[in-house]
Amino acid sequence: MTVVHSMTIFEQFEKLSLSTNEQAVANYILQNSSSAVTMSIKELANAAFTSTTTIIRLCKKLGFHGYKEFKIQLSKDVSFEMVKEFPIDVNAPFSVEDTSVSISQKIAYLTKTTINSCLKHMDYQIIEKVVQCMLEAENLLAIAVSDSFIRILDFQLKMMKINTYVKISILSPDQAYLCANATNKDFAMMVSYSGKTAEVINEAKILKQRGVKMVALTSNIDSPLARLSDLVLLLPNEEDKATATYSFSSQLAIEYTLNVLYSCFYNANFEESRKHLYYTRKQYLHD
Repeated sequence: MTVVHSMTIFEQFEKLSLSTNEQAVANYILQNSSSAVTMSIKELANAAFTSTTTIIRLCKKLGFHGYKEFKIQLSKDVSFEMVKEFPIDVNAPFSVEDTSVSISQKIAYLTKTTINSCLKHMDYQIIEKVVQCMLEAENLLAIAVSDSFIRILDFQLKMMKINTYVKISILSPDQAYLCANATNKDFAMMVSYSGKTAEVINEAKILKQRGVKMVALTSNIDSPLARLSDLVLLLPNEEDKATATYSFSSQLAIEYTLNVLYSCFYNANFEESRKHLYYTRKQYLHD
């Protein structure tokens, strides 16, 4: 059984009732966390003036099967605690004073918090409805511009590898032609973080007139795009496009949501998807 730790090891140290020897180990780790992650169990026992038996007992009390599993989680928690020391502004996650180390930590933290925020916002019933629409559609369309267009290109490639083609137009103005030829048997994925992107709104209006069912990937439930769409997958609304250094948070949210849709679609036809993916890779490697 896999143990899911909702608290860090440091937080558990404060909550649990520990023996004197166990507390000695905990205190050493709290004061020397960066070096503790590299220590063998014997080295840690010597450094904390205790025994390996005490450390194993402490590991089990924390919910781990052994010292190796404990060390893996400790390494993650140390990294997390280091990142927590840096306040993150999603619109400007780093500054001119930052080093490569602090920038890498901040971007890692931004990535984790964005995905966690996506999970909190995610409506799994909507996910299932979207996947069902994808499965039943005669054609799949995806509409986006700028950075978000790169995300749908990646989505298209993933889907192509499992023998499902997603129609997109490389030239933004030509997306209107794609929509004008869609039918009520098709399904469209409309991506706009703000839900107000002029080109995407224009295409959504065309699709609406054509009777095409749509899902909007947007952070604004009250946006024009959301109102035009049949389904809405809500993204976390944490980024200001006007002041953002780069659209890290919004693009991470879009990419993550598209990856979830791809994975659920794959899973709905698991054996077929796996067969096509294997064949695609085999052909690619042989070319």
